[in-house]
Amino acid sequence: MQERARFERPHRVHPVLALFLLFSPPAAHEPPALLLHGGSAAPRAWLGAVRSALWVCWDDGSRRGAPDPACWQRVDLPPGAPDPREARAAFLDAATAVVRGADDATFVLTRGDPSLQPADSAIDPRERLTAIACSPSGHVPIYSRGRWAWAPSPCPLPAGQCVRGPALGRLRRPGGLDFFVSLELRAQARQGVGAVHEATTSASVVASLGVAFDPLRWLGRQLAWQELHAARHPQLRELPPTRSRGPLAIAEREALAAIVCGGEVR
Repeated sequence: MQERARFERPHRVHPVLALFLLFSPPAAHEPPALLLHGGSAAPRAWLGAVRSALWVCWDDGSRRGAPDPACWQRVDLPPGAPDPREARAAFLDAATAVVRGADDATFVLTRGDPSLQPADSAIDPRERLTAIACSPSGHVPIYSRGRWAWAPSPCPLPAGQCVRGPALGRLRRPGGLDFFVSLELRAQARQGVGAVHEATTSASVVASLGVAFDPLRWLGRQLAWQELHAARHPQLRELPPTRSRGPLAIAEREALAAIVCGGEVR
């Protein structure tokens, strides 16, 4: 009976522990970070949004081993910059990112510059920063207690985009006037009627310079120039999802980007 009574005896909480549990503030709920991977254009770069702050990691260090949490730096948002949680973004390369808001205001982020800079870019990014559960590089950035860290979580690359550079060089706008130059050589020979008369020969050169204007031809040249000029702008191309995981998925995506958008496979 004594043994049974001992087990049925209620547990007592120490008074100091009870006061700590009563007055200690609850753990702050940290919202999940919204992320955007650099894709084939920047396979080791990331954008992150926590609340209304924008962060960037240009090189996560995964080439040397485990990702480095110290790669993250906060981006200065100038007046008029979009909320990172609502903006669309894209990496053009390992040192350039484009951010566009709902009002189509475009900003460029360049490696080495901690702030967004207004720009007039022809790139129209479509992807938004979102919470992700896995990463093609094998690690996922997480934000907790004011610090960035990395959690292992590999996954195949989803369908993405790559940037195709201009296929043509700088073009000169066609003019409306056609200039032409012609040269004509004229020679005349005269034969004497008698044996004592010598043959005489005369030569002359005639040069002509002309200017012509054809409205229909000029209009056709303008239309052709506009089509060629549009081909010089960088273009976003869709990439299919990869079938590999981890670092092999990055190599597969880079090979697909090299085929679709050109360039070397890194």
